[in-house]
Amino acid sequence: MKRHASLHPLSQHHHFALIQVWELRRALKLPAAERQKHVRTVARKFVRFWKNAGQIHFREEEEVLLPAYARHRRLDEDANVMRMLAEHAIIRGLISSIAASLEQGEVSEDDVSKLAQTLHDHVRVEENEIFPRIEKTLSEDEMRAMGKGLHRLHKKGECAV
Repeated sequence: MKRHASLHPLSQHHHFALIQVWELRRALKLPAAERQKHVRTVARKFVRFWKNAGQIHFREEEEVLLPAYARHRRLDEDANVMRMLAEHAIIRGLISSIAASLEQGEVSEDDVSKLAQTLHDHVRVEENEIFPRIEKTLSEDEMRAMGKGLHRLHKKGECAV
């Protein structure tokens, strides 16, 4: 699907997130003898990805994308936006739990599996439902202004993917 240029950075982040999901799922499918070690390795990699890019990405959506959309629609009447925000909290909680367990030298495969599934489904809803709706709702000028806002926050947080 062709995305408005202003949303390209967010869609690119989604692409990288789905690569991380694929790596998490691949590690979870390994034979038991090697699974725990590989799950810990990819979980550590994911936590680094989160710290370097994911946190800023969520802020971009919450502080720039959704406020631009809220000028036209009540967000609390959009089930997918409410789902998006709830999943942001769920994903943050799972990552916090995984990071804490990694500090102890362990990781819950259940948490990693839940994170992979939640993040996968989350990206799909944003890309297939929310972004197209925003593209249809905002004017070209509003889309460009939103894109500049995303760029400013991106630079401020120095988010490198």
